[in-house]
This record gives sequence, C-alpha cells and structure tokens, in this order.
Amino acid sequence: MIVLLLVALALRLLQERQVFDTRTLVQIDPTPHTQELIDAKRYADADEYLRYFMAYDYVKNNPKAQQQMQKIQAVRSSYEYQSDKIIQGLIEGKSDENLGKFSAVISDFLVIGDIRDLFIEGQHYLNNEKVDQVMLALSGIGLLASASTVYSFGSTTPVKGTVSFLKYGKRLGKLPPWFTQELIKTSKALKESKSLSSVNQLLTPVTQLYEKVGFKGALNMLHQSKNLNNLQAFVTFSTRFGNASPMLLKVTNNHALHYAQRLPKVDQKTFLYASTYGENGLKGVEKLGASTFLRKVKTTANLSKTTYKGNLNALFDYLLKTLPTSLLMMMVVLGLLYFGQQSLHLYQKIRKP
Repeated sequence: MIVLLLVALALRLLQERQVFDTRTLVQIDPTPHTQELIDAKRYADADEYLRYFMAYDYVKNNPKAQQQMQKIQAVRSSYEYQSDKIIQGLIEGKSDENLGKFSAVISDFLVIGDIRDLFIEGQHYLNNEKVDQVMLALSGIGLLASASTVYSFGSTTPVKGTVSFLKYGKRLGKLPPWFTQELIKTSKALKESKSLSSVNQLLTPVTQLYEKVGFKGALNMLHQSKNLNNLQAFVTFSTRFGNASPMLLKVTNNHALHYAQRLPKVDQKTFLYASTYGENGLKGVEKLGASTFLRKVKTTANLSKTTYKGNLNALFDYLLKTLPTSLLMMMVVLGLLYFGQQSLHLYQKIRKP
C-alpha cells in the first residue's frame, strides 16, 4: 500500500511539473541593476527601477535596497543636482529628470520654438544641407495648433503639448521609423486641408499614453511600438496598469503586453506581483491560474484572499519544489518493477498445480 501511494505521489508531482515547474520561479533581485544605474549617475532611472520592487517585502526589507534608495533620494533632492538638471535641459534640450525635461520643452510649447526650428531647417535648405523632415513636420503642426488655439479658445492645446513632447522625443532618437513616416505623410496632407483633424488619429494615442504613464514612460513605450495598432495596444495596456506600465514591460522583456491580453481577468495586484518573477511569473499565472500560482509561491494573505487549504497542500508544494525529477522518475520505475514482480509471483502461485 505504501509503495502504491509513493508511486501515485511521484506521478502526480511529475504531472504537475509538466504543466509548470515552479522550481524555475526566482524573484528578481533589483539591487545589482540599481547599483549599475547609480554608478552611471542615472539616479532617476535607478529610482524608478528600484521603487517598482520596493512595494514588496522581499525588497523593502532588504538592507541593501534600503541603503540604495536613501542614497538615490539624497542625491535627487539636493539643490546642486536639481540646478544641474535644469541647466542641462536648457542647454542640451534633454534630461532624465522632470525639471530638466520641463526646461527643455517649455520653448517648444511656445510658438517661438516652432519658428526657431523652422528657421533652422530653412537655413539647412539654403545651405544645401540635410533638412530634418520630422522636425519640419512637427514645427508645421505646432504652428497650426498655435494658430488654431486662438480661434478655438484653447481646444487644440493638447495637440500643441503633444508636438512639444514629440520634438523632445526626436532629439532623443525615441520616435520609431513607422511613426516618423506617418508623421511626414500626415503633415503633407495637412498643408492641403489646413485642419488638425488629419493628425488627430496619429497624435491622440500619444497624448493618451502621456496622460496615463507620464513623460518618460510614454516616450519609451512609443519607441517600442511597431505600428498604430500596436501603439493603441500600449494605450489599452497603460489604462489597465497605469504608471506601473513602463516598468512592468521592462522587467518582463515586453512579454507583459502579450500576457495582459491572455489574462484579462487577473487583477492588477496579482499581475504585478507575478512580474517580480519576470516573464516566467506571468507564464506561471497562465499555466496554473492566479490562485494556485499565489499559493505555490507562498504569497502573503494581504496580497490575495487565497489561503492554504490544509497542511497537505503545503506539503505537496514543498515536495514539488524540493524533490529532483530524477528521483521521482526512479520512484516510478522502482514502483513499477515492484508491482511487476508481485504480479509475477501471484501469477506463478495461481498457475502452480
């Protein structure tokens, strides 16, 4: 009887591993990459990355993570650092901090920025130099938006803001090829129609993305998009996960977009927690179901209403994580040999005259 139970248990464990092997689940340790970002003086990126994981106890209670966050916040809150970022935005036209980004785009938001860029591209044309068609298109749209704002009592202000955002993205090389091609094509049509309605289809998803995930996140997601439909998918994704969307994509190598479509009923908290295991965590949720996944990774009760259903489940999960597959296979083979031998003995007794 004991042998039968052991063989049955081994077969059940092997079957469970065939569905999804929970031994492959390892939570991401954010401290090494955070340190790399700190060493590179990319404090805004370090803050965003580490903060994503600080929501969970395994990182929040990590002394190294606590020290890193303290250092990051100390640097970012210093007067000298903030002053440098504002100057960087004014001089270089780009920055990784919000203060620097604001100073970089403020002139683009004003009509003087569009006139300046048109003048620069005009000079390039007169000097037989390469003209930046994307910047030319954006400046043209920006001028029309500025003029339309006066007559529409400010209703086209979002378009103007989006144009400033896209100019900043162009300087950083964040506009994908498909988008710049559509932008140039749309700006040519705009010359004929003199109406911003022709650019709304292209610019509206960008505006929505910016509103949902902020400046930096929207730029990164726009950069990753492959076409307009893909950009719309990012907007839908960001509607579900909000400000966490860009980092959720990063820690799962962009596979979160695929799993979000396949797991529409999984709540946000569970989905984000699973992402701390990387792409494999989301795969585990899909294969096992949300409640089973949470139980198997021994998540806390305040994350989900899921609780352990007795000690047998806990014991089964422990064996599932610890027993090698080779040992389980050996148990099955030895068990089958044992039952084969017992069957042979029984057969011989029956056949014996």
